Amino acid sequence: MIVRMKRWHRVLVIILLVFALLVGASYLVYSQLDSGRIAPLGLLALAAVISLAIPMIRSNFFPSVRDCEAEYAFHEKRLERAIVDRIEETLGSGARQGLFSTPDQYQPSASDLIQQWLAQEAITADPEVHFALLVSLARLYEKQGDPQASLTAWQEALTIQPQHFIARMHLAGNYEWIGDREGARRHYQHILDHPETLSRAMIRMVSAKIKATATTA
Repeated sequence: MIVRMKRWHRVLVIILLVFALLVGASYLVYSQLDSGRIAPLGLLALAAVISLAIPMIRSNFFPSVRDCEAEYAFHEKRLERAIVDRIEETLGSGARQGLFSTPDQYQPSASDLIQQWLAQEAITADPEVHFALLVSLARLYEKQGDPQASLTAWQEALTIQPQHFIARMHLAGNYEWIGDREGARRHYQHILDHPETLSRAMIRMVSAKIKATATTA
């Protein structure tokens, strides 16, 4: 609760400062126009700064549903690239071809291959590649339509990185998939209880998920 109050206090201070700057800039433009002393290029530069600042403030402090979806998709893609790169870095250039027939399509033998890697202590001794393999396995099970198996893989991955945002979101989503809304709410709430690295957009998205699971329970 104290952390959340400090976060809101910091956000409020930033909003007030930005608002004051915008008001000050607007007054400066108005006064200079009234006196006729402002150069046209200076006016254009100031207008450009204001026009860029307003959408940035809106998306960061008052994100729309579209902003939330776009940011989440960005985090998903970044994780997807990171896990494949980490696996390939450890297991060699052929690892990518062993897992994927196309960038978004797993090979039929990918599950067996990942399980073989996970059985090797020399590989799983590295927490980063161990996490990457479990995430890849969890995603594969999701694509195969097996949420229960995916749940197990996500849970194991979270024992390595307990506060990983995307992994926890997938775990909660899989609980929703199997109809366990209480389990889903518990993991969404876990995310909100550790908001230190989350943007306003992601906090809003997770809060909406909690409300949705509550209203459908």
